[in-house]
Amino acid sequence: MKTQHLLFCLFGIIALTNVAGADEKNVGKGKITAEEVKAFFKPKVVELDANGKPIKSRKIAPITEDLPAISMEIVFDYKSAKLTDAAKEQLTPVGQALISEDLKDQSFIVEGHTDAVGSQPYNKTLSEQRAASVKDFLVNNFSVQPDHIQIVGKGKEGLLDPKHPDSEVNRRVRFIAKQ
Repeated sequence: MKTQHLLFCLFGIIALTNVAGADEKNVGKGKITAEEVKAFFKPKVVELDANGKPIKSRKIAPITEDLPAISMEIVFDYKSAKLTDAAKEQLTPVGQALISEDLKDQSFIVEGHTDAVGSQPYNKTLSEQRAASVKDFLVNNFSVQPDHIQIVGKGKEGLLDPKHPDSEVNRRVRFIAKQ
């Protein structure tokens, strides 16, 4: 009986873990359209207020891992926070989506990540600089409100592929919808 109970608990934990990660879209080096970004981040109507008007909402989540996020491999020059032309092309649909009617009032966290090569202090600083470059690009090229984007540098914390810590897939930027 104890074994069955433990197995039941274990399967419950596994199911909850899979659900928690369900709100993240990993684009990698691929392309995403502005429409896909808008559809992913647009708050869903979950209930009506006292006047019968829809209330747009997201589930309440105290940590960013539980909020909707899009992860993208953004191309930077080696040991640089300067966006390449490929990175700018990749970020263009995101900028278009963030200024759309659906998302213009929404706030986001731009979270920078690096691979595990180099020291944690170096990678943390580099990831912050890269997140700042992404924010600057969106603000300067799409007139996204600067106070609608918060930057965070994670360095080599939270590797996308922990089995391959030096893999380029770990060098990425995540866009996280804030409450």
